[in-house]
Amino acid sequence: MKRTILLFAGVLFLGTITIALAQQAQPVPAAVRSEVDCSGFIAGKNVPEDITVLDGADDDFNSPIRLFTTGDYIFLRAHGDTKVAVGTEYALVRNARFTFEEPWYEGQHASIRSLGHPYDDVGRVRVTSLTPLGAVAQVTFACGPVFAGDIALPYQPRPIPEYTPTPEFDPFALPNGKVMGAITAAGGNSGAVGERSIVFINLGQEDGVQFGQRFRIFRLVRDRIEGLRAFSDTPRESTGELIILSTQEKSSVGIVIRSTRDISLGDGIELE
Repeated sequence: MKRTILLFAGVLFLGTITIALAQQAQPVPAAVRSEVDCSGFIAGKNVPEDITVLDGADDDFNSPIRLFTTGDYIFLRAHGDTKVAVGTEYALVRNARFTFEEPWYEGQHASIRSLGHPYDDVGRVRVTSLTPLGAVAQVTFACGPVFAGDIALPYQPRPIPEYTPTPEFDPFALPNGKVMGAITAAGGNSGAVGERSIVFINLGQEDGVQFGQRFRIFRLVRDRIEGLRAFSDTPRESTGELIILSTQEKSSVGIVIRSTRDISLGDGIELE
């Protein structure tokens, strides 16, 4: 009887371990909807400005500076022969030249320019009615304040990639010979990068980068004792991983899913 109980307990224990391992191996979303829709992007060329935000409702005091958020009504102006229909959803974007006005490292402006034109995601609107002077739309989602001049583009939902978390991570893994690049900038022009950070890398569709790919982040560690010896190469240190959220011609947007220590703009990346 005792042996039977022990055998049953052993089977139960092994079953629990098997279930736990199976649960650990399940794919999980790399990001939530707001992170994906507010990530921004670096377009290979300027996006069309056929529809822009003109103003908004409830301007009783004729304010020179207006800003709008979720639930507010705004007025859209279509330029040229562009048609707008009731019920159409638009994504609002804004030129991000002011976002990246202050560089974090030497050559950052040139690096961004080489990839294209950066844009901030602003939010989403839905057209509710048409008037002879323009379309009325309601802000259904906002990443931040909506301003006059923001650009409205036909809304296309961005997919959310999944990945399988792995507990093992070798910080000194050798290069694997796959495509390599670097982190050019971070979302919101942040200088601090860690888990959940949105980053822009200098690899895109032209380099074969695809949605959902996983990259290792690394830095080349150099050691120097002032006055005693010059810089000396040491093993490459990996500091984290990122997943690709979207790709453009020359750049891609990623989210950091693992950070073992501080990650810096300019750090290298390698496809896993």
